[in-house]
Amino acid sequence: MSMPTTYRGSMTREQWLVNETRVVARLMADESLSDTKEIVEKVTAQNLFQYPTEREQKSIARACCRRLLALSEDEGVRASLINLAAHGSLEQLAQVNLYAMMCDNRVVWDFMTCVIAPKFSLFDLSLRKSEIVTFIEGLRAQDDRVATWSDATCNKVRQVLVNCIEGAGLYSRKTEALRPPLLDFELERCVRANDDAAVLPAFGITE
Repeated sequence: MSMPTTYRGSMTREQWLVNETRVVARLMADESLSDTKEIVEKVTAQNLFQYPTEREQKSIARACCRRLLALSEDEGVRASLINLAAHGSLEQLAQVNLYAMMCDNRVVWDFMTCVIAPKFSLFDLSLRKSEIVTFIEGLRAQDDRVATWSDATCNKVRQVLVNCIEGAGLYSRKTEALRPPLLDFELERCVRANDDAAVLPAFGITE
């Protein structure tokens, strides 16, 4: 599977969404739902996210569907990962959710492969705010879409990236310390099946 091409600034409103992703993954895995429109309708009709507005439920449900569907072009691999998100442990869910965000958004992919992976490879287990700011500024300089983002948007993107790696158990915001995760075996198998072994160093695994 190839890396995503789109740098999505929408991550500032979509955020980490780990609990919402599990809800949608269970609809896909347990009720065999695959059509985004049908899933969005079910989420809103039953208020499955417990959000105050239908508009917000629809927007986030679409985002969760998009991320899960981006997990693999291979239906079998995608089904395995969705099932892991639906019924795995909280740690497994978090790891799949991070990988789904990488597959969906070039910002997350580049951050994990260009910032986090080298850190783990060099046993440099610290990540300062300034380093994330530098990464985002680099994106602004090289991509026309990111160049249009305001300083406020860039700051929110930074915050979401921190939430992602902290939510996946890779980082402590308080100590600014990174820690390689114990990557789930099934997730690693699926990543390799996707021909995405190049992203494994971002999870602390070196070839």
